[in-house]
Amino acid sequence: MSSNSRPVFLKDQIIKYFQRLGLSEEHRKYSIENESPEDTLQYLSLLQKLHLVAIPFENLTLHYSYHRQLSLHPEALFQKIIGDNNGRGGYCMENNCLFGILLHSLGFNLYSAGARVYGGGKWNGWSHMVNIVLIGNARYHVDVGFGANTPTQPLELEKSGRIYPSIKPGSMRLQWRNLDVNTNPDQRLWVYEHRIDDQSDFQQMYCFTELEFLPNDYELMSYFTSTNPKIWFTQQIVCKKEILGGPDNTELVGSVILGDSIKWRILGKKEREEQFGSEEDRLKALEDVFGIKFSTVEKEGIRGLPSEIKKQ
Repeated sequence: MSSNSRPVFLKDQIIKYFQRLGLSEEHRKYSIENESPEDTLQYLSLLQKLHLVAIPFENLTLHYSYHRQLSLHPEALFQKIIGDNNGRGGYCMENNCLFGILLHSLGFNLYSAGARVYGGGKWNGWSHMVNIVLIGNARYHVDVGFGANTPTQPLELEKSGRIYPSIKPGSMRLQWRNLDVNTNPDQRLWVYEHRIDDQSDFQQMYCFTELEFLPNDYELMSYFTSTNPKIWFTQQIVCKKEILGGPDNTELVGSVILGDSIKWRILGKKEREEQFGSEEDRLKALEDVFGIKFSTVEKEGIRGLPSEIKKQ
């Protein structure tokens, strides 16, 4: 990894990253410097899609480790998610930070921004991260670390209200608007919204600013989201990735989601679900479905936590 002030992956690291994504040799581009805006956007879309399929959104370190600490250091992220080749992913700041370094290493012009997640009927504090990528004269919101109803392609910022297809039958959009909780009516943020099908209403997922956030901002945010005993990241386990399908196996068609059970959701419908009766059941599913295997010490880390599955 380059020692410049802004991290850059070296060629051998990019190759390992591409291998993890399952990106075929004929589709690999190590620089987008001479690409047209149209081809650059197409390549960005492909990388985002493969990232959602190959690298899970997960918070397992907070439950299956003896230290329950996360690091956003670029080398630590690369080693955890790419270098060890063990199926691991991360939560929002881990995945989006890592993906942002890859994009910068390939020549993309981008910066990151903070986001507030909407949950429990209210807007929460800054706890999420997105990347904003500049291609030609357009700016795109790119996210590979949200989890449920995640954005599945780059969304252009200038086109407020434009509806994009998500995993069928869902759709998504960005709205440039004021929040109902703002005391200043002139404030504006981008609000990411998702709906499960054309007959349903759009639901607000999160909002984000155009202000660039710095690495120290994410260190503060990540410390809160990984240590606060009252938020769900420290109370519950999640591990999720998207599934490819369709006639040529290149279309996002659903997700596999693991918590206290594991379920497969395809084209908006739950196809299958298996309940876990013990920690051993969940650990087996993590290994069989996600390729994630923990050491004895890591397995013992969950004992006594609220997230532990007690044998029936």
